[in-house]
Amino acid sequence: MSAENITLNGSSLAAAVEPTRERAVAAGYGRVSAKAWLKPVFARWWDKGIGVILPVAILASWQLATGPLHLVKPVFLPSPWAVVTTFWDLLAHQDLLRDVRTSATVVVQGFLLGSTLGVGIGILSGLSKTVERFLGPTLNSLRQVPTLAWLPLIVLWIGMGTVAKSVLIGKAVFFPVFLNTLQGIRGVSKEYIEVGEIFEYGRGRLLRKVILPAAAPSIFVGLRYGAGLAWAFVIAAEMLGGHYGLGYLLMRAQELLLTDQLFVVIVIIGTVGYFVDTGLRKVEGHLLRWKKGFEG
Repeated sequence: MSAENITLNGSSLAAAVEPTRERAVAAGYGRVSAKAWLKPVFARWWDKGIGVILPVAILASWQLATGPLHLVKPVFLPSPWAVVTTFWDLLAHQDLLRDVRTSATVVVQGFLLGSTLGVGIGILSGLSKTVERFLGPTLNSLRQVPTLAWLPLIVLWIGMGTVAKSVLIGKAVFFPVFLNTLQGIRGVSKEYIEVGEIFEYGRGRLLRKVILPAAAPSIFVGLRYGAGLAWAFVIAAEMLGGHYGLGYLLMRAQELLLTDQLFVVIVIIGTVGYFVDTGLRKVEGHLLRWKKGFEG
């Protein structure tokens, strides 16, 4: 066989092998691309769905215990379907929306009262050692008294109306917001203050541009915790009196052994509180989008 024939045969073999290799490489790239595409999709699905696993497991166990297995009597633990049915009945025939609206009004008023005072006094105390020394002993003493211990005194002084309920919730909200605001301002790095002084910031501009942004994460922790307390104390606040509100509905259900209504109220309070906290967290994420930290 001549050298020319060998060259031609080699060229033919290379031409025959090349498309096969290209198809294999293309197939390999296709598999890699599919994996690369599926991985972030699965990660996003997992991030969004992992929080649903535990509630679904609790709901399934609840249904098994009250349904097929009959481990618990309905008077102690109604089935999930009974709770859903009672919810629709309260919504359609017993003015549940009015009760929710009444409680929400009290919670909003109490939260605004407590959070406004907490942030304001926390900022003043954080900026001035004199203010902190002046208010510290009194506020620290008042903080040790449980919120419910103020209930009889509030009724005696203010009565049993909406204002009294808002004051009770405001007291519960005030201290976590105040303490987190104070701690947030005192936790601002001295280097930040020195940079502001280098740029010749005045007191007001230093507060707006340096101190408050640096303290904002801690302040938002206090606000979120205070919002949770506000919804938790709405029941105690509505024990002051009245014939409307989730607290009244809860107390009536307990007196009449209407356990399904008890669960409806508990689920509503938890659900509304969850969405309030989620909303505050989104506001915090938007305002503090510049802040990067450890995400776990």
